[in-house]
Amino acid sequence: FCAFLPGVVPFSVRRCSNKAPSTRASVSLFAGKGDPIRASTGVRPSLHPLTINAISEALKIRAKNLDDMPLRKENDEPMAIVLTAARIASDAIQKRQQASDEDGMKIDTKEEQTIVGRVVGVVVRFGDLEVLLREKCSSVAWIGKYNEWASFGLLGADDMENVIAVDEQVLADPLFSLSRAECLLALFLDTIEKPTLEKIGESVPGGSVIDFLDADRKEVIITE
Repeated sequence: FCAFLPGVVPFSVRRCSNKAPSTRASVSLFAGKGDPIRASTGVRPSLHPLTINAISEALKIRAKNLDDMPLRKENDEPMAIVLTAARIASDAIQKRQQASDEDGMKIDTKEEQTIVGRVVGVVVRFGDLEVLLREKCSSVAWIGKYNEWASFGLLGADDMENVIAVDEQVLADPLFSLSRAECLLALFLDTIEKPTLEKIGESVPGGSVIDFLDADRKEVIITE
């Protein structure tokens, strides 16, 4: 996954409508066991729910400002942030593997690498991706008109100007955190992973498909 981390030396990680609906239920909440019926077909489960949950967890950890899990780019060493993000992803994968003991849908090595690469890739770019998310949403009139900022995991057009308020909302509202994580992952896949993989002629399990956003949010976030 170091293809998405310029300047980072590879290291090993243990295996492991016009308006968006405000009452949307996120599928990312349901990243537990796999589907036995799916297992019988040989179709692999999506990696997105687990990845989104891990990114959401990283947002919460950043909001807590834990000394032993540094995630503030302006305060912490880049490699420390990479290692923290990889730890979060690895822990999420381990929990998923344990929950999959009975359904035969354990994540394989390449899927593990893809999840870790995406989580680390998003976390080390939190600041840049959050600025991009705010810019895209600020340019769409209906989001402010109908106060649909929370659907994108934002407090408003000045979201990044009040870090404390954002952190408090991330910790208080799980759906807010998940919405922000979904949008940040979508931006990463669209602007970083997909073009990088196309450039080097590589692929990842399931591809860089963004199928976890509703149509309204996807129209705002994804570059056509």
